[in-house]
Amino acid sequence: MPSGEPRAADAGSTRRRGRSKKLDAAIAEATLRLLGHAGPGGVSIDAVAREVGCSRASIYRRYASKEGMILGATRERLGPRVSGTKGGRLLESVIRSRAASLREPAMVLAWTVLMDETVRGTDLGRRYSEEAFGPLRVERAEFLSRAVAGGEIRPDVDIDLLLDIVTGTLLFRAVHHPGAEADLPERLTAILAGGVEP
Repeated sequence: MPSGEPRAADAGSTRRRGRSKKLDAAIAEATLRLLGHAGPGGVSIDAVAREVGCSRASIYRRYASKEGMILGATRERLGPRVSGTKGGRLLESVIRSRAASLREPAMVLAWTVLMDETVRGTDLGRRYSEEAFGPLRVERAEFLSRAVAGGEIRPDVDIDLLLDIVTGTLLFRAVHHPGAEADLPERLTAILAGGVEP
């Protein structure tokens, strides 16, 4: 076989992984859509399988329970996808990631349901805080610590408070100003940069 041409088995494996990622994304989207519209009681393995058009076994291979599926979906869809920007502005990349996760009304609804569960102290709310929100928060804080190390953010800036400001602002606008302007990440970055840059 010519060099660089994948063997049939490798090509099939790549296609399977691609299908698996698409199914993971579809399961996450359906789970959070149901969570946002019907609350935790409206989410079930059966309901998600019907929405996605897959078997229950396909979901059970990924998640042992409904709660696990909800938390997995949260990490999949609301997690950080930050990689820097053209100008290397890490703060702007974090803001863009948060804005992207709040662009769809169904995701905003799901997030508010999870926050409600947390405030009410339910088992799902506790697990969300421990298994999804907490680890994702640590990832974002570590990312911004790179911005501090790179001289983009002053070392005395409270990173936890900065993350609260970013998330709180974007969530407020997603709820009260749906369909916010495309340039919101740049505008928010510009406002914050005046207070955090050296």
